[in-house]
Amino acid sequence: MLRKIASSLSIYQGLPSDIYFIAFARFLLGLGNFIIPFLVLLLTQKLGYSTTVAGGLAMGVTGVYLFGNLIGGKLSDSFGHKRIMVTGELAGAVILIVCGFFSESHLFAPALLFISYFCFGVSFPASSALVADLSTPKNRDAVMSLSYLAYNLGSGIGPVLAGYLFWNHTVWIYWGNGIAAFIGIVVVMLWVKEPKHNIHDVDSDQPELERAAEGSVWQVLRQRPRLIIFTLCCTLLWFALYQMTMTTPLYLSHVFDKHGAVLFGQLMTFASILVVLITPLLMRLTSQQCEIKSLAISGLLFAVGYWVILLNTTIAMQFFAWIFLSAAEVLLVTKEGVYLANHSPQSHRGRISGILTTIRNLALMPTYVFMGAQIQQFGYQSTWAVVITISLLAALSLWTLSLQQGKKQEVALA
Repeated sequence: MLRKIASSLSIYQGLPSDIYFIAFARFLLGLGNFIIPFLVLLLTQKLGYSTTVAGGLAMGVTGVYLFGNLIGGKLSDSFGHKRIMVTGELAGAVILIVCGFFSESHLFAPALLFISYFCFGVSFPASSALVADLSTPKNRDAVMSLSYLAYNLGSGIGPVLAGYLFWNHTVWIYWGNGIAAFIGIVVVMLWVKEPKHNIHDVDSDQPELERAAEGSVWQVLRQRPRLIIFTLCCTLLWFALYQMTMTTPLYLSHVFDKHGAVLFGQLMTFASILVVLITPLLMRLTSQQCEIKSLAISGLLFAVGYWVILLNTTIAMQFFAWIFLSAAEVLLVTKEGVYLANHSPQSHRGRISGILTTIRNLALMPTYVFMGAQIQQFGYQSTWAVVITISLLAALSLWTLSLQQGKKQEVALA
C-alpha cells in the first residue's frame, strides 16, 4: 500500500515552481480552515440563531460570495488573474482578523463575515484561472490535485484545533483563519508570476479549446453550451458535498451533544489526512477516464457515505462513512476543475469561472434554508434520505452526459 502511494506521488514531480508556491499557500489556507466548517455552529451555538435563520445567513454569505465571483471574473480577465486574486484575498483576510474583535456580536460578526467573503468571492475566479494558466492538459490532473491535496494537508490540523477552540476561545476561530489566509496570499504575491493572457497572442502548442477568444463571455458560452449543462449536473454534487459541513455538524450535535463539535473537528481532520493519502491514488486510477465519468462515480460515493450515516449512529460508522465522502470530494473538486480548464479559452477563464460558480451558488442558495427547515420539520432521517436521492440523481445525470459526449466523439471520428 505504501509503495503504491509513493509511486502515485511521482505525478507531482517536475511541475513548474509557481505550482509548488500555490500549493504551499493552499496548505496555509487549509491550516486556518476554521470558519466555514463551523459556520452553522457559530451562528446557532455562539450567536443564538435558530437553524432556519442560521441557514438563511449562510445563504446570505453564499449570496455575497457569488456576487463577488461575478465582479472578480471580469476584473481578473481585465487586470490580470494574479493581481485580482491577491487583492481579494488580502482584503478578505484582514477583515476576518477584524471580525475576531466582534466574535460575540449578534450583528457585527455576521456583517463582517459578509464583507470578508465578498472579497474572497472576488478572488476565487482569478485563483481558478491562475492555476489553469500555469498548467497544461498533460499535467492538469497533477496540478489541480496537488493544490487540493496541499489544502487538505493543512486542514488535517486546522479543523480539529478549531473544534477545541470553539467553545472557550471563539475569537481565535476568526483570527486563525484570517492570519493563515494573509500569510498564504503573501506567498503568492511574492513568488508566483502573472501569466500573459492577451487575446492577440496565439500559441500554436495550446489546445484549440483553450486558445484566447474574442467577444463577450456570453458569446463564448453560447458556443459551448455543454459547460452550462455540466455545471448544472455538478451543482447536485456540490449540494451533497455541502452537507458535510452543514447538516453533519448539526446532526452530530444532535446525537452527541457538546462532544459533537469536537467529533466534527476530528472527522474533518480524518478526512484531510485521508485525502492526502488517496488523492494521488485516485488521480492515477482515473487518469485514463474522462472527467465526467469520474464525477458520476463521485455521486455514487456520496450516496453510499450518507447511506452509512443514515443506517448507523455509532462514532466508528461516522468515520467509515467519511471514507466514501472524502473520496467523492476528491473526485468532485479535482475533476470539475480539470474539465472546465480544458474547455475554457484562456482569455475568458476568469469570467467563465465567475459565471459558472454563480450559477451553481444561485441554485444552492435556497438549499440552506430548505435543509434547515427540513431538519426542523421532518428530522434527520428524512433529511439524509433527500441527500442520498440527490446524490444518485447527480450520478445518473453525469453518466448520461458522458455517454452522449462519447457518441458525439465517435460521430466526429467516423
